[in-house]
Amino acid sequence: MKKEMHCIMKKLLSILLSLVLLSCLCAAFAEEDVIDVSIVVYQRSNQGNADDIWWWDYCREQFGINFTVTQVTSASDYKSIAFASGDMPDVFYQMFMSSAQQVEFGETSGLLIDLAPYITPEIMPNLTRILDSNPTYRAMLTASNGAIYSLGSFNNANNSCMTFYINQKWLDEAGLEVPKTLDEFSEVMAAFKARGEDVVPMAGDLGDSPRFIMNAFGFITHAAASLTTIAMRNGEPTFVYGDREVFPEYLKVVHDYYEKGYFSPNLFADQVAGDETAALKANDLTGFSQNTSGVINPDDWTSCYFLTSDWNPTSQVYRSYSAVNNQSFSISATCDPAKVERLMKWLDWHFDYDNYILMHYGPSAEETDILYGLESGYTATLNEEGRYEWTCAEIENGTYNSFGDYQNLRVQGIIGGYLGLGYDMFEEATREYNPPVYNHDEEEHVLPYLVDGYPDLRFFDAETNERCNELATPINTYVEEQYALFVSGDLEINDENLENFFSTLDGLGYEEYLQIYSDYYYNTYLAQ
Repeated sequence: MKKEMHCIMKKLLSILLSLVLLSCLCAAFAEEDVIDVSIVVYQRSNQGNADDIWWWDYCREQFGINFTVTQVTSASDYKSIAFASGDMPDVFYQMFMSSAQQVEFGETSGLLIDLAPYITPEIMPNLTRILDSNPTYRAMLTASNGAIYSLGSFNNANNSCMTFYINQKWLDEAGLEVPKTLDEFSEVMAAFKARGEDVVPMAGDLGDSPRFIMNAFGFITHAAASLTTIAMRNGEPTFVYGDREVFPEYLKVVHDYYEKGYFSPNLFADQVAGDETAALKANDLTGFSQNTSGVINPDDWTSCYFLTSDWNPTSQVYRSYSAVNNQSFSISATCDPAKVERLMKWLDWHFDYDNYILMHYGPSAEETDILYGLESGYTATLNEEGRYEWTCAEIENGTYNSFGDYQNLRVQGIIGGYLGLGYDMFEEATREYNPPVYNHDEEEHVLPYLVDGYPDLRFFDAETNERCNELATPINTYVEEQYALFVSGDLEINDENLENFFSTLDGLGYEEYLQIYSDYYYNTYLAQ
């Protein structure tokens, strides 16, 4: 009863806030006050056409912004043509504006405006509050010249950027616990392999499972290409392959696992390994994977601890690197300066979680004044598990097959989760939503061990970025080739071969390459 009353009060408060917002905005934007803004958005195949989407009518009526929408299916092609010709929209929206492009088209070419001067309590109170509460976020968004050329979404950083799962049923049958150390994990892999010759204890390709082992050696990184991605170890930037002391020890373990059949013999074939992993799961022939998708019974699996070892005394994993995104909203230099402040106020609206939910779900059935062509708005009902389920008249009468279709094609389909406050950061939301649910003991095995890693967003200046790319291409090619040879056993892991490996890296400019990342981390990121 108490929970039901809480839900009713939340609903009433939500309706009241919406009505207040509606009356204020309608009074503020008479027809003559509406501004015309051109905007380009990326459109996926399952997303709706702008003319049919409720959101744009809402923006015109509630914010006084009449968007002329161009939808494109290739963001990269459109950006190349627009920046080269100078024929740009006012707003680039969900167009994946990379950090390198922000430097090139913002700092170097002046084709994107600096958004930082508008991030003030008067113009953008929601975003200012977020950045003031999380100074690290501001540093991640800011280019080396102090400008902010693009913004995106903020999501929950208190999640792991990667989680691995292990077959608890197999552990129980072997009389073993969920391993916490590398030695214990090796014992588990041996027990799993003993179940049968056709068992592959660790499913996945060369970019998948081995990064779990990298982590046991203290390398904190996030990418599937962890071998060639900048990492942190003992609080310092490094590349896994460049550590002369620890990388050889890591190689020995991975080679040993490969030789003993803990990895698939198809470890080096990405697609084969992917198809093979699905088959192994479907036939209960693997006990370790990056997810529980496709396993016979997910309840038989639990999340793994991230391992300690002689080289890594503390369990740790990189917290969600996608907590801060800045690729979704930029304003071109050709936009009328008189429109920018209105656009930034509109943008700030997204950084309130209730508004974020409204953007995604549309109005509720009670919010009849802001339906803008929708038949009814949604209703949210608590199920037996205490989770909300959403529906609307347009699903019930068969216009759309699911609430997902309704969202994608009618409510906001081209917006996605790329802009706004994507979780209830300040625990103030009044609209119904379902908080994350952890089903495999992640709250015990993973979440307590989150640590910060190297910033995923980084702004090298144009010259540095070009030099970085020049160095990365031959270094990464060489490393990947040699890595496969070491792991497979085609190249013996001995002092002579290792010395040749590291000497070749030095000749390819490894020290200079690492120095670029170290300088940015210490002199730009930490300084900001």
